[in-house]
Amino acid sequence: MLNFNFPIIKEKFKQHTILREKILKAINNQEVDSLNEIDNYYTDKISRLDWNQAKNANRPWVQLFINDFINHLNKEMLKLSLTKPKLSEIWFQQYFNNDTHGWHTHGNNFTGVYYLELNDCSPRTQLVEPVSLNLVEVDAEEGDIVIFPSIYIHRAPRIKTEKRKTIISFNFDCNVIYQDTLDRLKNLYGI
Repeated sequence: MLNFNFPIIKEKFKQHTILREKILKAINNQEVDSLNEIDNYYTDKISRLDWNQAKNANRPWVQLFINDFINHLNKEMLKLSLTKPKLSEIWFQQYFNNDTHGWHTHGNNFTGVYYLELNDCSPRTQLVEPVSLNLVEVDAEEGDIVIFPSIYIHRAPRIKTEKRKTIISFNFDCNVIYQDTLDRLKNLYGI
């Protein structure tokens, strides 16, 4: 096996301050589910989420920020020499005291977390590099968007505060090489 490090991208969503309250209000009006699945594999307790609608981009809270969000993804993926992200799912999760989302992975090339509502006491996402099992605690603040390869094992540790935590999670593919990078590769290594 060859070890190949891959970056975790973390960047502030520039429209966060402008859109935060509008998105939260729309989420509060959203039809929701809850998740409570604890067995030998799952350790999930999430008070409010709309995962069952993750492919529906027409939900009001998604419409409030989707264009700015896609522009953000495109800008961040250019740092990896990729372009034209294709969002496949987007959903919110709201955690209250004692909620958690156990170790899991996602489909697609990339996944991410937008920390829409986060206080200093709320735990951040923990990631595990799949080969070494090295734990990385994401040093995120409210308004940050964190993007990482979907195969990275990750979790949301248990909430131990009365303050609500709201995240927006998403999966996307990005498999188009940025043209300038492709041209450089061809010049360096041939066609």
